[in-house]
Amino acid sequence: MKKTFWRCFVCNDIHYGIRPPEICPTCKVKNAYVEISASEAKIITGAAAEGAYTKEDFLRAIHKFAEGQEFMVNPDRPRLETLFEGVFNNQRNHGLKYCPCRLMTKEFEEDLKIICPCNFLVHETYKGVAKGECWCGMFIKR
Repeated sequence: MKKTFWRCFVCNDIHYGIRPPEICPTCKVKNAYVEISASEAKIITGAAAEGAYTKEDFLRAIHKFAEGQEFMVNPDRPRLETLFEGVFNNQRNHGLKYCPCRLMTKEFEEDLKIICPCNFLVHETYKGVAKGECWCGMFIKR
């Protein structure tokens, strides 16, 4: 079993371990962690960055993140490829995988809220639409 870094998609709590906590100790949300690279964890915690996830690593991480949740990764692979381009362009240009569908404020603490996957479960695009999806459609209701 290999230890890795995990980020709570609600409050950005970072956990290092074989698996994430079931309930985030910071914000108390259940099943809120997504696997991230060491470089992302270091940026979020203010340490030096090194290394990165590939697009396939990210795809694997978001599928694992969606397991057992009320949402799933959008099965539209061409749409995912386009979204991944935006996510990885943001990582290249700004250091983190910011959602490609949201505008950054350039205020680090505020922009932590829009790292992909963001806390889309509270937004009207997910709650108010019959089919329910995150801002960009990377995640949709099952």
